[in-house]
Parts: sequence; C-alpha cells; structure tokens
Amino acid sequence: MNDRKSLMDEVTARIPAADFEAEYFPGGLVRVTIDLTPELVEQVIAVAEEQGWPRGEAFVALLALGIGALEEEKVRHLMDRDDPPARDELEVLLRRIREMEMRYAVMKRRLWDFLKAYQAASLADGALRAEVTGLRRLAESLRAERDALRQRVAALEAAQDGRDDPPLASGGQESPIPARAELPLWRRILHRRGGRA
Repeated sequence: MNDRKSLMDEVTARIPAADFEAEYFPGGLVRVTIDLTPELVEQVIAVAEEQGWPRGEAFVALLALGIGALEEEKVRHLMDRDDPPARDELEVLLRRIREMEMRYAVMKRRLWDFLKAYQAASLADGALRAEVTGLRRLAESLRAERDALRQRVAALEAAQDGRDDPPLASGGQESPIPARAELPLWRRILHRRGGRA
C-alpha cells in the first residue's frame, strides 16, 4: 500500500478546509450585460489605468464604489436626523461594516494560504516535469545501450556457433581423423616422439 501523498494532496492540505465558495459566494456569480456610451467606457478605462486596476475588474470596482457612495450619503442623512429610528439604522450599518471587515480579513488570510499552496504546487510541478524529462532521456539512452548490447551478444553467439562446428572433409562430410585430444594416450605419446601408430 502506497501512503505517499500526491501533489494535489499536498495542495489541498494547505488550502482551508472550509468551502470558501459556499461560505462567501453562495449564489455564485451572475453575468450582466449592459450598454454603455463610449465616453463612459473611456472614463472607466482611464480610472482603471490611473488606479492600476485590470480593466475587467474596473467596472466591478467602480460599481461597488458607487454603491459605497450611496451608503455613505445615507449614513450622513441619518446622522443629520439624529432620532431613535435613525440611530437604530446607523447601528445596523455599523454592524454590517464590522462584519464586512471581519470577512475581508478572513478572505485575505485564505487568499494568502491559497497563493502559497499554488506557489508550492507550481514549484513541485516544475520539479516533476524536469524529473520526467530527465527520466525520458535516461530511458532513451538505456534503450540505445540495450540495443547495442543485443547486437554484440548476437555477434558473439554467431562467432561461438562458428567455432563449435566440427571440421568437415572436402566432400562436406565429417573427417574420419579424430582430433588429437580424442586419441588414446599411447598413440599421443608415440605421436610426440615421431612414431606412427
């Protein structure tokens, strides 16, 4: 059984266990299409460039700023009234602000954890890709070496088969003369002394 953690297990371990999307975006995102004048679009782009915002986020940011400006105007109006209903409504707004600050702090922390996990995953992925590339090159080298060794073994076997063949007579049949090692001992001694058997 392999207990080694995978890359995704390592990433998941560093991302908060809470379901971030369900907690902060229960309704998901909604796509809205609106028609704007070219002048208004140019103004939004100018603000985005001035603030260093991506253009895609500039429209959302300015829309949120507009809503914030309306909320601020509402708070100023309630403060001018300074009656019990206005103070109750102000208390509700202050409670919402405190909750938003808390959620913002938690979101920043979770975003930080996610970025760190993503960086670790990217580094691990790069290391794994480099290791795979190295292993592929090693495999190719070993295949070439294996093929060369097979050719060498085949050549050696062919040479060995050629040496193992018994000597043939001129007619293509085995020679009737036995090899010196096959002669009896007394005939080998006579042969050394120049005698004949």
